[in-house]
Amino acid sequence: MMSRFICIYHIILGVLVLSSPAYAGNFVPESIISIPKNENAILVEKETQMLYVYSLEDGKMDIKFKAACSTGESPGAKKKAGDKKTPEGVYFLMDEYEDRYLTPVYGKKAFPSDYPNFLDQRQGKNGSAIWIHGTDKILKPMDSNGCIALENNNILSLADYIHLQATPLIIVEKILKIDSDVQAHRKEGIRKMLDSWIQSMETGSYHQYLSFYGDEYLPDISWWEAWLGARKKSIRDKVELGAEIANIGIYAQGDTFVVLHDFILSSGKEKIKIGRRKLFIEESDKGYKIVGDVLQDQTKSHKAIHVPLVAAARKLVRTREVSVKETIQKWLAAWSSKDMDSYAGFYAEEFYSDGLGKKAWVKRKRQIAKKYNYITVTGKDFRIKKNKGDYYEVSFFQDYESSGFSTQGTKHLKFVKKGGLWKIFQESWKKK
Repeated sequence: MMSRFICIYHIILGVLVLSSPAYAGNFVPESIISIPKNENAILVEKETQMLYVYSLEDGKMDIKFKAACSTGESPGAKKKAGDKKTPEGVYFLMDEYEDRYLTPVYGKKAFPSDYPNFLDQRQGKNGSAIWIHGTDKILKPMDSNGCIALENNNILSLADYIHLQATPLIIVEKILKIDSDVQAHRKEGIRKMLDSWIQSMETGSYHQYLSFYGDEYLPDISWWEAWLGARKKSIRDKVELGAEIANIGIYAQGDTFVVLHDFILSSGKEKIKIGRRKLFIEESDKGYKIVGDVLQDQTKSHKAIHVPLVAAARKLVRTREVSVKETIQKWLAAWSSKDMDSYAGFYAEEFYSDGLGKKAWVKRKRQIAKKYNYITVTGKDFRIKKNKGDYYEVSFFQDYESSGFSTQGTKHLKFVKKGGLWKIFQESWKKK
């Protein structure tokens, strides 16, 4: 409880000291904590009927665009359908409609929001179709059914600052300003919590992961055992498997922080973006706790919040083995078709076997290819092993046949990754 009091004290102090000339220009909107690079935040103030677009320039928050707007004709925050009120909170613009798809009342362009969000639903609020749009009439203050209306030229200008499902729409009654140092302290605390949360997913236990969630919110955890299995397999196979977040935006909806980020699984330089994940975070005497966890959007191959986490993990763990095997199949095909330029491309520059470097090795193979009318090389029973130093050893049964010679035996290849491709740097053969 004491930490909660201290945090509130610092925030209030940060707001109060703005009246001092010493802090002139050193304040930012209290509801915008962090904006990702190349992103913007839309802030609507109902009291003044103004819309602002903020972005970060050289670490400083600047207004890039502003325009008069019209919100719901009834004052206060929206609670139910038909109350003609504009909601207050942090939302995201999910789609875009041109005028040819709209009735005239929506003007030249419209952007639907995701109201009601997780917090609204938790508080029993309902209703829908809260949009930012143009208009076909003279703009008047508080003259909409709950949407945010702009003059047509301004909705067209605003469109340049919007990235669907990423740009926040923050609606408040009055914009409160806070000392930027206090805001930076809030950002630092939330980022530290997010880093620890990700680490618990990478290496922690079920209970450690759940400790980052509020007591009254139980996230879906049915995926954990499968995820743990993927983690263990990555260790056995010596494949690095990690989770990370990027393009992090942090915004405030009252006492709750809304964090939107790209959720990514990685293995070395290989990455799979699962989608944009949205966390609702509250601060208590136990620190920051997640009270809501939803997926804002999903990549086309991932259509559920945690199932794709496991699927992506399994794919990453298997990706290198599959990629190595596919490389071998292409190498065999190039040799069988006597496509010696392609064949040469499968070897690393530092290749060395049987006393030959790459140039001499390929030269010898070109001579063999010219000697025989046909060559057929196939492989089966592949065994793939990852070794230290990020290279793979592969052994398999090889069947070689040509117009003048045939043999069978075990082929051994060693692969290293060069320029994103697997290359052979050692090769040996043992006759059956």
